[in-house]
Amino acid sequence: MSLKQISNFGQAELIERMAQFVDLDTSLPFVFQGVLTRHTGDWSLLMGTLTFYENDDCDEQEAKTCQQHYPDFRFISGLSGEITPLDLIAGLSEEGRLSIPGLADVVFERGNANWTESLTPSHASKGLSPERCFTSRVCSDVYFHDSKLIAYGLPFHMSALEYAREFLGLDTFHGNSDGRKGELSIKIPDRRGHITLSDREALFSDGRGESAAELMLVGEIDGKPVQIKRGEKFKFEREKASSVELWLVTDGDEIVDYRSSSEWEYRLVKSDPNVDMAKLLQIIKSGESEHCEFKPYIDLVACKNNKALELEKTVCAFSNHQGGKLFIGVDDDTGIIGINEGCQRHYNCDLQEGVRFYQNAVKKRLQESLVKNQCFDTYLIEDDKKYVLVVEVQKANGINYLLQKNEAYIRRGASSPRMTPAEIQAFPEETDVLGRML
Repeated sequence: MSLKQISNFGQAELIERMAQFVDLDTSLPFVFQGVLTRHTGDWSLLMGTLTFYENDDCDEQEAKTCQQHYPDFRFISGLSGEITPLDLIAGLSEEGRLSIPGLADVVFERGNANWTESLTPSHASKGLSPERCFTSRVCSDVYFHDSKLIAYGLPFHMSALEYAREFLGLDTFHGNSDGRKGELSIKIPDRRGHITLSDREALFSDGRGESAAELMLVGEIDGKPVQIKRGEKFKFEREKASSVELWLVTDGDEIVDYRSSSEWEYRLVKSDPNVDMAKLLQIIKSGESEHCEFKPYIDLVACKNNKALELEKTVCAFSNHQGGKLFIGVDDDTGIIGINEGCQRHYNCDLQEGVRFYQNAVKKRLQESLVKNQCFDTYLIEDDKKYVLVVEVQKANGINYLLQKNEAYIRRGASSPRMTPAEIQAFPEETDVLGRML
């Protein structure tokens, strides 16, 4: 499921949408974070985010300026000031520039850029309110060359690519092949309302001003329906809740905020293996199936074989079917053999530290190989001092496939074959939260 509400709209629609959340003619404080790269003398935006705030919402740490200038890269965070949203859009569209001191030498595209709007829920946003994020590719001619970062008085980094990922807080970035290259994101707080969860209850707060929307909180918690209006509360024990689906919607069915156990990018509840340990052991005992597969430890350090590709195929197949669980450290006969020996051998450290390294390596490899890389979670379980890595996969929205091979896989019984052209053609298209095709 995707929460992108509107895609591929122009400047006029962008202004119309932004006007629903802020006064476009009022100067608002902002903070910019981004990475710039230079090729043939001109600076271009590799990727950046400009976040608008209101009043005292801006965190001091967010606003603390840090600029690192390497010969071909600039890493900027906390660059702050004030600007009207209307001047910002006009500068980009008419002059090909950001009206921000410190970014005057960056070349942006002029003209009718296409924008996409998405929603960041309040529990994952910078402030109390959910955020509307407007994204467009404003630099299409960005050239990215991975290299060592070397400059007088600045930290040395072996890879500009790896440091850019870390600096921007990205799970993955693929350099020149990445579709996000050259993107600018503008984040605006949505003040119409937000969800509040305590240990004992769920409720929502209204937005500010006379134009506050008529809202309702709908959904379910552990199968119990939720439907409350302004001033009402839903009682539940948060610690015992395993599935939370709460959606704050307007009377026009627009989503304002949410808390969800199934929205993987901003999911609320992560899997707790201790709670379901008996259930997991029973799944293992039942053997491989349409929703379960076993793998022994696979070496991701030496990479001398293609067995790691089987991990990617399995997760891809689960995500294109109905989801499932991949157990690494279990043999074909349901025996728990663990990943202990391989982790200690390849990471040369304490066992607990080694299995964490391995968990991160598996997660990183899957994130970099899958197009829809937010469809899974990883966690460790222990049985008789043997560690097993569990990759829990959710069904993706739309078709998922492997980036490098440009191939899609699907689950058939206990196998994960490549999808046929007929299966790909008949596959359901990606839709937004209201069921509309994207």
